[in-house]
Amino acid sequence: MKHPAPVARAIILGNIGVAFADVLLTINQPGMDSWFRHLLALSPANLLEGAWWEPFSYMWLHAPPVGFWVTHILFNMLTLSIFGGPVESKLGSVRFAGLYLVGGLAAAAFFFLQAWWEAGFSLQVLHGNSQEIVGASGAVLAVVAAFAVYYPDARLFLFPIPFPIRARKAVLFFIVLSVAFLFVPALSFIGHSAHIGGLVAGYLLARAWRREMPEPPVLAKPVWKGMEEMAATLAVAELGEPQFRRELRSLLDELGHGRWRPLTVRERALLRRAHLLV
Repeated sequence: MKHPAPVARAIILGNIGVAFADVLLTINQPGMDSWFRHLLALSPANLLEGAWWEPFSYMWLHAPPVGFWVTHILFNMLTLSIFGGPVESKLGSVRFAGLYLVGGLAAAAFFFLQAWWEAGFSLQVLHGNSQEIVGASGAVLAVVAAFAVYYPDARLFLFPIPFPIRARKAVLFFIVLSVAFLFVPALSFIGHSAHIGGLVAGYLLARAWRREMPEPPVLAKPVWKGMEEMAATLAVAELGEPQFRRELRSLLDELGHGRWRPLTVRERALLRRAHLLV
């Protein structure tokens, strides 16, 4: 049986494979970085020296997958497994792969720009910046941002917030938090600028593609239709009575004039709410 999200699954398996390779290459040298890690990691100095592949390769490598840092790859891959499926089903595998790649490249660009800014916009000073960045966080957050565009009313739990928050507000929360953390020296080891780059790129790309994507009818039965049904039901439930009646009246007027067609998820939610009032 064909996997419903083949690209998301391949990305997860690829990241796990790279992590195992990294462990095997350093198993006899605990605490030391392998040539493999130096080859894949993104460094401003290396990039200026011509290491053009690093903006593509760094997103497949994570912090040394031993001890506490194993959470780096686990968190990224768990997030991708949750949000990747619905987004890939919405975009299709080719565009999903493009979204992930563009998110990772945008994250690398934002990291490079931050390093350039910290170097006083001097390329000569930047040549001496051997700081390295690794991880799929930027690419994964591009997927999360796209999820917020296509399922804005889906409710998410974000630790340590003890109540659910809408997906679109969650993305805004991530951006604000990452910008704030840019100015916290104790957290400089985290690529906050890369996180911002991934979120911004994912949001803009998903918005651009959304204009070309009419809301799919429920009869198409996408694999993650339950996600859309839930989000639409919550959104309609929160409509004020005047707005709800306007939308319902418009729908019933269209159907009453014989313009039959497959109903969208929002229209189904409107009818469900109206049924409960009968």
